[in-house]
Amino acid sequence: MRHVTVRLSLEAPQFHPFVGELLADPVVSVQRVHRADLLDDGTLVVLAEGHGDRERFESIVGAADPVRECSLSGERTWYAYLSIDPTEFARTLMQTRRSSDVFVKWPISIVDQKTVEVTYVGHDSGFREKLAELPEAIDVEIVRTGTSYPDAAQLLEKLTERQREIFTVAVEQGYYADPRRATHQELADELYCSAANVGEHLRKIEATVFRELRALDGTPDLDGNDAASSVSDR
Repeated sequence: MRHVTVRLSLEAPQFHPFVGELLADPVVSVQRVHRADLLDDGTLVVLAEGHGDRERFESIVGAADPVRECSLSGERTWYAYLSIDPTEFARTLMQTRRSSDVFVKWPISIVDQKTVEVTYVGHDSGFREKLAELPEAIDVEIVRTGTSYPDAAQLLEKLTERQREIFTVAVEQGYYADPRRATHQELADELYCSAANVGEHLRKIEATVFRELRALDGTPDLDGNDAASSVSDR
């Protein structure tokens, strides 16, 4: 498995005007985005980290029409949970991220008013396709590439929301303990589905996880592409 770190530069108003106002404000510093997801109802939810004047941050966000909800925790360094009605640009970008086999290694670092630094993790063959899918309005600069060894969070990124739920219950109920303490039927009773459905999901989960772990032995992809050469054509 490989990683490619890129700097993506774009005009903040393409997300929302209030984003540009936040990043330009002299008393508010938004440093990282720890998570961003597009929900099934079309809402964009974001967990961001920052420091500075919390009241100023809340004032800017509170006056922004697209923000449905904002909650903050912490003092000197604080975390903001935002629920937002996304622009079409932001929706397209998030849907592209969802559909790709290459995934984001969180957090995303905010470099300046127009630039963020993102690390993508995946197999060599996926990087060129991933960057080619980004909207043309985004300028891409490759910062570094290298070998990446997946941690638990990265592996779980490859699973669907339902697969993560089933995997969590399976671990909690002792399905992967030795000796095994739960059957497919017992997991099905907990998850309100059939034993056959649990078995199918677990097989897909295990296939995904073991495919990603296989990268740890340095086995190259069949096409033999190098990540750096793959993405440099954009």
